Amino acid sequence: MLGLTGSAERAAAAEAELFKALAHPARVRVLDVLTAGPASVTELCSATGLKPSHLAGQLSQLRAQHLVTGRRSEGRLQYWLSFPQIADLLAAAGSVLDARTTAGAGGLSGVGVPGADSVPLDDVPLDDVPLDMGSMADDSAAVLGESLESSARSYVSRTKD
Repeated sequence: MLGLTGSAERAAAAEAELFKALAHPARVRVLDVLTAGPASVTELCSATGLKPSHLAGQLSQLRAQHLVTGRRSEGRLQYWLSFPQIADLLAAAGSVLDARTTAGAGGLSGVGVPGADSVPLDDVPLDDVPLDMGSMADDSAAVLGESLESSARSYVSRTKD
């Protein structure tokens, strides 16, 4: 088995930390709201349905991962995405979930199997398809899927204008 180099290992660990920050539906909802632009705590609470104390904890974790930035402006604390690429990441996640949902519904034509480009996917045993549909509880996957799909729709509608 080939080991990762030190820098590749650090990069993989950093990516894992990024995905951990996105592993809670409330944080994804906050990021989704911020894809539209800066928002105050009051606006974030209203848009996400989170209580201020719960929002504060989620924002703290997002700030710790440098995904959001906050600053007081005109007496109000405003938050915004630290990097515009976060909106792209949410949209990409929505696309992956859409593809996974399609694959799970029996439409495996959009799912690639490494090294099997010339093999019709209908001929590939499902055990060989790199999907892990059961790693999340169904309700968690549904909540995450809805949140990411909402993010993707929001992002797509803004980029079309």
